[in-house]
Amino acid sequence: MSTTLHAQLAQVAEAVGLARWQEAAHLLQPLRAAHPSHPRILHLWGVILQETGDLQGALTAMSQAAAIQPDDATLHLALGLLLKKKGALAPAMERLQESLTLDPGRAETHFHLGDLHMDRGEADEAAQRFQEATRRQPGFTEAWINLALCRKAQKAIPEAMACLREAIRLRPDNAMAHVNLAMTHLMLGEYAQGWREYEWRFRLDENCLPMDLPGVPRWRGEPLEGKSVALLAEQGYGDILQFIRFAPELKARGARVLLSAPTPLLTLLQRAPGVDQACNHTRFDATPDYRIPLLSLPEPLAIDGTNLARAGGYLTPEPQAAAMWHERLAGPGRKVGLIWEGKPLHKNDPLRRRSCALAELAPLAAVPGVRLIGLQKGEAAWRTVPAGMEILSLEAELTDFTATAAIMATLDLIITIDTASAHLAGALGKTVWTLLPLALDWRWGIEGDATPWYDTMRLFRQHHPNRWDEPIREMAQALEKTT
Repeated sequence: MSTTLHAQLAQVAEAVGLARWQEAAHLLQPLRAAHPSHPRILHLWGVILQETGDLQGALTAMSQAAAIQPDDATLHLALGLLLKKKGALAPAMERLQESLTLDPGRAETHFHLGDLHMDRGEADEAAQRFQEATRRQPGFTEAWINLALCRKAQKAIPEAMACLREAIRLRPDNAMAHVNLAMTHLMLGEYAQGWREYEWRFRLDENCLPMDLPGVPRWRGEPLEGKSVALLAEQGYGDILQFIRFAPELKARGARVLLSAPTPLLTLLQRAPGVDQACNHTRFDATPDYRIPLLSLPEPLAIDGTNLARAGGYLTPEPQAAAMWHERLAGPGRKVGLIWEGKPLHKNDPLRRRSCALAELAPLAAVPGVRLIGLQKGEAAWRTVPAGMEILSLEAELTDFTATAAIMATLDLIITIDTASAHLAGALGKTVWTLLPLALDWRWGIEGDATPWYDTMRLFRQHHPNRWDEPIREMAQALEKTT
């Protein structure tokens, strides 16, 4: 490579490194015209296309670069990461493995291979790659965090704790490490440490509150007699349903309780005990004296696992709607509601693969005396109903959580994956059986079939990654005994 070309490529690379995509593309255009088959130029062009949204164009450029210079580990790594981004996991694995073969000492490649194994739900294989990444680069904070997630999925909790503490030692301000440490403490029932660490979630950009009240002081346990407190709902619907149980605790201290919550939950939560006003904004009828994010309530309330107030039955359906559904679904048989799909991957922990296929729940349909009622939202989920499986779809009726609550109120049992529906059923005090993946959410603990959060919930735990046959068989057997 000539000195001039080397300098020009360095200038492009600098613009790329600073995310100045338009400038980088302008600098690269004459080089592409003069050297159309230069692998370094093709690679940089692929990076620019990828970052500006043209994934197919990026794939073409990077594939050409790797084909022209097949012994360059960096090119195979870049191509593998792009394929992963496009969801082509098998080809991505091939490219990353090739990169590792060419340069086995590169910690970055071990890390990305581990990340890909996580996306495939393969905790053991992922852990090996992350462990190797930390061995080759001991200061690799992200690898320590992901290794901790794998250790949790393997039920090796002390090892997970050690990984997270090492990540925090390396980078004391790493919010993701602190949040994962918080959830590990909470999983163990170590609530005081968990709630304290969980406050780090506000340093993660994606977890910023959608609504806030600038200028209103945060409630940190001050006396509330004659005061008003705004509860700011956050995170997922299930989190909100779970933590709204603490509103009566504020009411008992003399507070007027205001709630800002998403529209799909609004009419249901307007009926929640302890809530004086609920709206989908923060323009309350009067400026509150205090504000607090909903999931921050446990720390000033000193929630320690022995006082998880109102473990079930703290929400109620709309009476007329429930009566209508009671009449509409009247008839013989035990009415069992089913929910089997959620979001494909949890953003920060792809090992937590919650969904199962409807076909995997077929053993439940074979239990005599059972009527299956589908409470699953999304037309796509209904395209694969197995032949011979009788299930009534109420998908079109699930307009919001109030509507779903009214239907649930008439059912004998709800069977669901770990999603907001599980929290809704538990909050309504309905009998609910929840399927849990091997990589657990913190609130369900490490073992056992009960949870202190909902006294009407029974947990059925996955025994092997990506396999639901065993817990569903256990569920079918339990259903036969109770029908």
